Amino acid sequence: MALGKYPSVPLSEARKLAEEAQILLSQGINPMEGRKERKKASNPQDRAFSVIALKWWEQQKDSWKGDHANRVKRWITQDAKAIGGLAIDQIDAGHITDLMLSIEAAGTPKKAPVVLAIISRIFAYALAHRLTRTNPAQGLSLRDILKPMPKVQHHAAIVKASELAELIKAIDETDSGYYCTVEALKLIPRVFLRPKEIRGLKWDYIDFDAGLIRVPEEDMKRSREHLVPMAKQVASQLQEVQKFTGYSEYVFPNQRDSSKQMSKNVLTNRLRDLGYPADVMSAHGFRSTASTILHEQGWNHEVIEVQLAHLTGTATSRAYNRSIHLAKRKKMMQEWADYLDGLKAKA
Repeated sequence: MALGKYPSVPLSEARKLAEEAQILLSQGINPMEGRKERKKASNPQDRAFSVIALKWWEQQKDSWKGDHANRVKRWITQDAKAIGGLAIDQIDAGHITDLMLSIEAAGTPKKAPVVLAIISRIFAYALAHRLTRTNPAQGLSLRDILKPMPKVQHHAAIVKASELAELIKAIDETDSGYYCTVEALKLIPRVFLRPKEIRGLKWDYIDFDAGLIRVPEEDMKRSREHLVPMAKQVASQLQEVQKFTGYSEYVFPNQRDSSKQMSKNVLTNRLRDLGYPADVMSAHGFRSTASTILHEQGWNHEVIEVQLAHLTGTATSRAYNRSIHLAKRKKMMQEWADYLDGLKAKA
């Protein structure tokens, strides 16, 4: 790559250019492409933050999974709109601070960390292409800019065996109400799925032959397929439910429109009807209940975490091994269902 002719380009400047070229190469950027990028950006409009941000987005989008690319684009074009028209080398920490405050004022403070991280990456891209000299987003502390976030409220959960026995008995033996709500609440303690995943269950996911519920990645919080071994009690329940809702795509269809899943708060409301207020038990809390008691019973931590669809193990196992510990998980899920039946019998 030509750096210029001596003596029109002094040796000191040539060394500096060579060092910068090496830095670009180490970042996987062709120095010649970087030079072309700077020439293209000689027009003030081409130096606008929004223009450079979308070039960075185009470069990165294929590396993102699912709908994440669209989310990042929305953060750039909507949440960072206030700085979009500014030349990237004219943006300072004050501009970004004002942007973070506007995000907070809009009632979406949880967006601030992700938008700040995206802005910082865009500035890193601009630095690599010598479109700016600083990264004003780097080093900014949201703790010094925004109000403290409220503490996370954990989902209420019953963890005492005697109290769980009464709860399971109330759930299993109270049949009044909409059939699908009753059956969904019976199922959730025995499969460790989140309420959203229970409501979205489709008959296509139920593999009776293999004894598995196969929840596809698009329905899971962590965006990876999840396998739920069915205890005999679970398989028997679902076979019975299928007689009533097999006409629908959903295992537990909406009461008003069977082509849709059931409403968001029906399981929580069902618990309220059974006499369990929000600060005592939540539909999501059954996951904590199972985790706490299974740990007390001596089950392997990773086996429990995998069944809860939490990230665990090496990056490779998290990414590729959906069936990790499957034999142990099958045993655990059957023993857990038997344990709940035993509790109910003693209640």
